[in-house]
Amino acid sequence: MKECLPFLILPLVLLVSLTGSAQGYYDKTYDFGVVDHPVAVITDSLENVYVCGWYEDKNNENARAFILKTNSSGQEVWRDTLDVPSKYFALCLTHTGDIALAGSRNNRCFLTLHNCQTGAEIWEYEQADSSGYWFATVNEVLDSSIYKLHVVKTKYGPHRIWYYLFDPLNGNYLSDDKDVVNTIYGITYTSILMTADKVWTAGDLNENEGLIVYKNFEPGNSLYIYFDALHIAGVQHYGYDYGCSVHYFYGWGDYYMEVLTIKLDGTDGWGMSFKIVHNNFTVTGSDKYENGKFIITGTIDNELALWFIGHDLTEMEDKTIPTQYTRAGVDVVALPSTDMILMGTERPDTGSNATDVFLMKLDQNGLVSTPEHQQQKTILVYPNPAANQLYIKSSSQSLSHAQAYIVNSMGQTVKTITNLNRLIDLSNLTKGLYVVMVYDKNKLLSQQKFIKK
Repeated sequence: MKECLPFLILPLVLLVSLTGSAQGYYDKTYDFGVVDHPVAVITDSLENVYVCGWYEDKNNENARAFILKTNSSGQEVWRDTLDVPSKYFALCLTHTGDIALAGSRNNRCFLTLHNCQTGAEIWEYEQADSSGYWFATVNEVLDSSIYKLHVVKTKYGPHRIWYYLFDPLNGNYLSDDKDVVNTIYGITYTSILMTADKVWTAGDLNENEGLIVYKNFEPGNSLYIYFDALHIAGVQHYGYDYGCSVHYFYGWGDYYMEVLTIKLDGTDGWGMSFKIVHNNFTVTGSDKYENGKFIITGTIDNELALWFIGHDLTEMEDKTIPTQYTRAGVDVVALPSTDMILMGTERPDTGSNATDVFLMKLDQNGLVSTPEHQQQKTILVYPNPAANQLYIKSSSQSLSHAQAYIVNSMGQTVKTITNLNRLIDLSNLTKGLYVVMVYDKNKLLSQQKFIKK
């Protein structure tokens, strides 16, 4: 699970021309226990990476939850583990820049908030009577002007969908809502913040069907859609007012990858499926570039694999990535720079079940050896720091068809500018660090950061 947010940042550039700089591609492994089970990955605006999951002993017992933070070069910054039976299933960034984690501890639903700089726990919530449930997803929503943590809990066996809201500042329980109509027979395991106040949650309705649900506590405002799916690799944004599910299913004697698009209000939907031409494969996680292609990860013939589906859903390609040790992709994050973060497990010894966690930063084609992106462009962003006004100009090229996006430190787009080479009003932005992305015909020309004072 991850949130599909525009995460990006480059070293501060002021009134200088941009030339190609190192993309910082890397390939790193991290060890927690004998058998490591990474589950979810997200990135922040500095391209720091956060991974959560759990590890076990050689008998796949004694699970202990972990969270890992690395910097933009893949170097470990900090880690935190629990020393009691526990698992983390999901994580998200909050408006304060901290990390919320959802899962189980001592066989009870568990939610906690950690300081993103130090890894220190800020607060925790453990539900006394969980009856086999665990917290499966966590997202921060904006209810009018109030931030809340939106959590869904799940369990094995028939159960009702159950939503919770918590205060992200102190972990206080706010409210919950249990679906009294629909019974599901699978588990919930992925979600996305579709709009500021709307979370889509997805998982298995049963063994052969997937399910997407949305209910944010407004009477009559909900979504409940099910479809053929053996596993949902993720739910993503698709255009202005559509979301989509990326999954695979079995039909007509073959396996198919499918992208099913659904209007946010549930009134319209369409999709396209592509035959998976390999007999031995796994499909696990996915992400999507903004207005660009889908990336899906897993394995093909026991090798680390990626599938690519274009935004227009007309074709699918796949590739395997040769590695020294056996690897399996678990999830992937598409970065606005068109690079990607690929996360999964590595098995250093084929004679045992031991696994480690790996992180790879690759380009948009799943490579680490492509030439650096040479941006011989002169995009000027000034003044810096800026008070209430900013200029984005170029002395060497026309920006008549370019667009600029201002992104805050949480990776959220807070301003879109379509007419450049003019004065830009910043009066509605709060003080802090921002990033300006300039695109022309969907090609990234520049990304620079500035301070709003």
